Amino acid sequence: MDALNQTIEFALWAITCVGLLLGLLLRIGEVMYRVIAWGRRACFHGRLARPRAMALVLAGVLAASLTVPVPALAGQGWWWGSPITPGFDRNTVIRVAGTASRVDIVSRGGPSTLRLDTADESFTVMLAPGWYLAELRADIRSGDPLIVEGSKMMDRRQQVYLVAARITNQRTGAVLELRDEAGRPRWMGGRPSSRSWQ
Repeated sequence: MDALNQTIEFALWAITCVGLLLGLLLRIGEVMYRVIAWGRRACFHGRLARPRAMALVLAGVLAASLTVPVPALAGQGWWWGSPITPGFDRNTVIRVAGTASRVDIVSRGGPSTLRLDTADESFTVMLAPGWYLAELRADIRSGDPLIVEGSKMMDRRQQVYLVAARITNQRTGAVLELRDEAGRPRWMGGRPSSRSWQ
């Protein structure tokens, strides 16, 4: 039953991603069409010299493509172009203790990450969006002793990742709840959950 639910969830995620991408492409196409149509009218009616009109058309197309925001696609809370396959497999959940290094909290454009060095191996830990970590008032620094529970997986280059569900910072005593028991990201709905370690 869990496998069926995960398959359905993945199919819905894929449909959502395709819909968002098509909507974005249609919007860019509409803006480009309007800019090109304006440029043709301006050239035809002699309002602008031909080279100047074409330069304006090209500048408009470039500006339109740069100003349309690329949405953060919602597949399990990760981002379009992420090197890691979106998803959370409860069958690969592990709990490891180690030391944080290379903590990278980003405000936009991709997932926040950190490097977790354990006695046996090192992981790139996928955290949550920076804005969500800010809401949680997450205080994670290089050198912090952490206990991370999450789904272990590999990217397309066979690098090992850990998609974090829960992080216990032994320096501060804080426990960050990033995903629920089913692996759904908490930042995709509901209020942030952060509590002190008991």
